[in-house]
Parts: sequence; structure tokens; C-alpha cells
Amino acid sequence: MIVTVTLNPALDHFIFLESFERGVIQRFSQDVFAPGGKGVNVSLLLSSLGVENRALGLAGGFTGQELCRLLEEAGCQTDFVQLPQGNTRVNVKLRCADGEETAFNGAGPAIPEQAVEELLERLSRLREGDALVLSGVLPAALPETAFPRVLEAARQRKARLVVDMEGDPLLAALPYRPFLIKPNEEELAQIFGIAGSLNVQEVKEYARELQRMGARNVVVSLGAKGALLLEENGQALFCRSVRGEAVSTVGAGDSLVAGFLYGYELHGSALGGLKWGVAAGAATAFCEGIATGDQVKAVFPRVGEPHPV
Repeated sequence: MIVTVTLNPALDHFIFLESFERGVIQRFSQDVFAPGGKGVNVSLLLSSLGVENRALGLAGGFTGQELCRLLEEAGCQTDFVQLPQGNTRVNVKLRCADGEETAFNGAGPAIPEQAVEELLERLSRLREGDALVLSGVLPAALPETAFPRVLEAARQRKARLVVDMEGDPLLAALPYRPFLIKPNEEELAQIFGIAGSLNVQEVKEYARELQRMGARNVVVSLGAKGALLLEENGQALFCRSVRGEAVSTVGAGDSLVAGFLYGYELHGSALGGLKWGVAAGAATAFCEGIATGDQVKAVFPRVGEPHPV
């Protein structure tokens, strides 16, 4: 079983306009509500690929109820802790005909200690070998001790820990020997205080440093270039992405994680996961929202074969 945890989910409200002008009443004829959050995105694509998974997290109020309803409508199993006060945040995205987007991201609700205890109780049901995916930004309202306790729960249950976070939370996870971490190139450079872009050899060396710090497998997403995998055995592989017109890169990294887990389940190896991860990331970049399983499978044959670097 794959379990995703989104501690700071959102209900995304996309509003489509011809143009945006401040200070006047504007009318729109098209809008869409969609589940939001990095772990949520992983669950959406895994479900579309036919992989059994469960989406966990913290949700509140009527917006949290709608978030769960939309996920279940998309075929996801959900088991969110319902917060006693406040609403799951709403992110409003104003998208104009020229492609320009203005986003208003809301703040999340208060998170009491009792909600953390309920989440940990759900995590106590993990079984050895299950994958626990921790993605996204930690909410400001999360009690300070909550994240280390989530990491410890994964270790105690002998679950395969997958971490797609940046900065301090990612570094905090490394002593727990995560099965997989997935920084992107920019996040990798920030960790080591590097300004500017990195070449493939530099990416490999910094990924190896993260491996020395505790990560078992490291995938670094490199945008349109593809991704680099540093396997637990020390082998580094680069997989070239697919050429195409990017519509939006939002969710592409989350899709890479989902594709990697799908490929790993399919082939039983990190190498098997790499190509599917790159295909999933590209498929999402080429469409609005998160790609479907069929879109990922259509892109997969066009992805380059992984090769040592």
C-alpha cells in the first residue's frame, strides 16, 4: 500500500478570465474547483494509473469536506483527520487568456495536538514495506514536534519513506534513512548554498552527499532536461525527458514521484521507476492539471533510455 500525507492541502479555485483589471467588477463564465497539495497530486495520479493508495492529511470545515469529496470522485481512498475548527485553505488562481496567472494562496487552519495524535494513530496502521509519501510545505500552525513524530512513526512501522520536501524538513528526514528523496535542481543548489544552475556531474556529486547524509535513493528532477537517479548501490543514471510544449509545470514534480512509485511497483527496481517518473512529469507539464494514467502511458515510449553518468 502507498500512503500519501499532505499536511497543508488546499482546495484550488481556478477562474478563467479574458483579462484581469484591478479595482473593477469582473465577470467570468468558467471556473473549476480541484484538490490541491503535493501529496494529493501524487494520490490523484497513482489512482489514475490503477495503483492502490490512501490519501491522508489534515482537513477542516466545508472546504475540507469538498476536498475529500473531489478526491473520492477521482477514485482516491481518503482518510483525512477532520480539524475541529477552521477551513482547509482555498487557493484562488486567476488565469487570463494570454496565459498570465495571478494566485492568491490562503492560510491554513489551526492544528491542535489532538489532530496530530489522530494522524499518528492512522500512521500506526502502516505495515512493513508500505510506502509513506511526505510531500509539500509544513503548515505554520503545525506543532513543532509533529513532523519528527511522523518520521519516527514511519521508521517504527518499517515503511518505505518517500520525501518530496525542501530545505529544513528534507534535511530533518535524512537521519531516518528515507527510501527516496526528490529535490529538484534549484532545491538541491539551495541546500548546499550554490548560486546558479548545476551541470549533471555537479548534480550527481551533491546527490551523493545527500546519500551520505542518509538518503537511500535520490532522484533530482531537472525540468525539461529529465532527471538523475542516484541508486542505493551508488550507480548514477540520467534519463532524458520528452520534447514538447509545456502548458504548466505545476505538479510535474509530484507526478514524477507518482510515476517513480508506479514504475518501481511494476519492475521492482529504482531503475524501473526512473523512466516512468520522467514520463509522468512530462505528461503533466504538457497538460492542464495533473496528467491521467493514459496520458502518462502515451508519453512513456518517447522517453529516453536511462544511461550511466
